[in-house]
Amino acid sequence: MVDWERKTVIGKIITGSSFRGLVNYLLDPSKTPEIISTNLAGTDRNMMIWELNACAEQRPTTKKPVKHISIGFAPGDRSLDPETIDEIAQAVINNLGYGDNQYLVVKHDRYDPKHDRIHSHDHFHILINMVNHEGKRVHDSYDKKKLEKILRAQEQEHNLTLVPSSDQRDYKAATTGQVQRIIREIEECKGRKSTKSPTAPYTLKIQSGIDLASHDCPSLTVFLARLQQLKIDPKLRIESGKVKGISYKLQNFKIKGCKLHQCSFPQLIQNRVTYDPERDLVAINQANQNEEIALAPEFNVSWSQTSLRNYVPNKVQQMLDETYGKQELQVDKKIKKPEPNGHLTGLGFPQTPCPLQNQKGDEGFEIDF
Repeated sequence: MVDWERKTVIGKIITGSSFRGLVNYLLDPSKTPEIISTNLAGTDRNMMIWELNACAEQRPTTKKPVKHISIGFAPGDRSLDPETIDEIAQAVINNLGYGDNQYLVVKHDRYDPKHDRIHSHDHFHILINMVNHEGKRVHDSYDKKKLEKILRAQEQEHNLTLVPSSDQRDYKAATTGQVQRIIREIEECKGRKSTKSPTAPYTLKIQSGIDLASHDCPSLTVFLARLQQLKIDPKLRIESGKVKGISYKLQNFKIKGCKLHQCSFPQLIQNRVTYDPERDLVAINQANQNEEIALAPEFNVSWSQTSLRNYVPNKVQQMLDETYGKQELQVDKKIKKPEPNGHLTGLGFPQTPCPLQNQKGDEGFEIDF
């Protein structure tokens, strides 16, 4: 299970045009806002908005001077102290190149109403004016990639839990049909028409495993070894001595990398892993020959570091909370061996275990609430 002494850091960046809209959102009383730090002179929202606009108006050609960065931590973690939040916020602001710009750091209550996703975790927001006091606009090319590297460094510095990058997680991994099936099974359980636990497709499990294995942009060798550690079997297609593709297998379910989000081989080496043909050749051959790839302990990962809750839409999360309570939707650390019927039984409700079903060739597994 999750180590409650550790924390999970996820970041998101949005660029906009209205300082008033963002300041009003950040200081909305219903969110129990707490100003952690700022270099603005104003003490109320109207003064802050005037100050921000006055600075941005020095460069009228910048139509979207508002930078909004949100940083979230794991739902099960303890509340973060203001000092830690400010340390992380200052690292983000300075390392992105906004050290000379106006900023406002605000923490929201962990049970944040009116949020775009149901959550119950510590999180804070950073407002930045992209136009500095000299009227110059800070170039924000590759800010999202830079933010991920900054957060990974903060995870190391503050001993936080390593997680997939936000650009890897911020999408709906489940298809419409899969979501409808999960909703139907939750409704049946809620109406006592069935004692069967909802099942999630193997595609979600494989996707979450790939995201976890590539969270820190490792070498291809480490990535393949981590997949093996998670019991996901990677196979690379070689043509004329070059890697042309990759597929993934969990139990009896196999899928091509191009069918998943940023999991094809070209996308992997472009966005997720570092690749050196000479260095990684041994690991590629070992993976293709079903041999175990050696992995140093400091690179280990486990299923306790990820959650399927990140891969289902807001509506499903609400239904899960209403039916089963606000517990973290997680998978066990280990995948148990399949039963004689070929179904995976190690990821089900401890209260109501039940057989698993296949859905149009995409086998399911039970999910633990």
